[in-house]
Amino acid sequence: MKSKNQIFIVLFFISIVLVILILMNKKSSIYPFKTSTASHNISLVQKNSEKRLIPGSCTIFCISYNGSVYMGNNEDWKNPLTYFWVKPAKEDEYGILYFGYDDFGPQGGVNEKGLAFDGNALPYIKVNSHPEKLQPSEAIVNYIIMKKCATVEEAIKMATSYDWGKIYSGKFAGQYLLADATGDAAVIGFGSNGELAVTRKPSGNGYIVSTNFNRANPENRYGAYPCRRFKIASKMLESINKEEDLTPNFLASVLDAVHEDSRTIKTLYSNIFDLKNGIVYLYFMHDYKNVCKLNAYEIISSNQPPKRIKDIFPQNIPEKGSDGDQNYSLKVGLIIGWIILVIGSLIIAFSKIFRYNGISRKKRVLWILIILFLGPIGLISLFIAKNWDQVNK
Repeated sequence: MKSKNQIFIVLFFISIVLVILILMNKKSSIYPFKTSTASHNISLVQKNSEKRLIPGSCTIFCISYNGSVYMGNNEDWKNPLTYFWVKPAKEDEYGILYFGYDDFGPQGGVNEKGLAFDGNALPYIKVNSHPEKLQPSEAIVNYIIMKKCATVEEAIKMATSYDWGKIYSGKFAGQYLLADATGDAAVIGFGSNGELAVTRKPSGNGYIVSTNFNRANPENRYGAYPCRRFKIASKMLESINKEEDLTPNFLASVLDAVHEDSRTIKTLYSNIFDLKNGIVYLYFMHDYKNVCKLNAYEIISSNQPPKRIKDIFPQNIPEKGSDGDQNYSLKVGLIIGWIILVIGSLIIAFSKIFRYNGISRKKRVLWILIILFLGPIGLISLFIAKNWDQVNK
């Protein structure tokens, strides 16, 4: 009897060690189950753990100078399956060109009137509920504002007319930068008092930058404040002092200077919106030497089906982009396969062993834990232990 207990103890501790090793490996190399988004899509980010940390994610800015207006964004995340698609116009709704991932939750976009948005992920912050206000049925910025508003002024007015607390369950995990063709721009998020807060870009010539700290409440942030990317982008945009300096190529160099290329987070695509002319300069996998120029108005009016971003760069896809797709799909497949093996092992254990053998409740619990940790390896160990019991009887 003593030797049998020792076998259980040894197997149990082996399983704990293996699980620790697996978790350490997942922490550094396994993608999450969704882009989340985001991702940095804020509605998707809120589905993840409140303790999730983002080491570097998404730099957004708007700059205007003597009538020229641009908005730039780096999409920093893990899911290489990136797309752009159209939300067609209706009688009382503007058409929108969206950018994001394969779940088609908008990460950013621009509508036919030149109103653009993108978002940063932040730690959760309390959001007060106002039941006396309008109750939204969908994401306020991503959908309602983009369909109904043409300017930042209109967007802010609409944002304040809705009850954010109820739809987001009393907490929010991000902020949005909105910009329009007039050169107006603002970051909207929530202050420490739980109320909607607006940080405006200076009127006329000037810029505004948004990274992963709350512009209205800097204590609500990921990482240092102000972050490295915020400092670099602000310094480079500050250097613009004449109209000819403000070019898509210069803005691409700003995005290049703050792009991410770590093992866990990469800049998957970048976009520069020319809001006066409806032009999108699109870059793939932080390759700023090759650009695809899109006419947002033509794409919205054509109502074309969703397109994979990498597919519009047929000659210039970085090799690591393809590797990223393969690794992502492979790792997701391995995780799903392992879950199936664990479930199958538990079914066999209950139907073939626990059901017909006199195994005590305590030992069953131990074996279930071992199978949960080791899957089919734990099942094989159970068979060996049972055979050993029978031989020694």
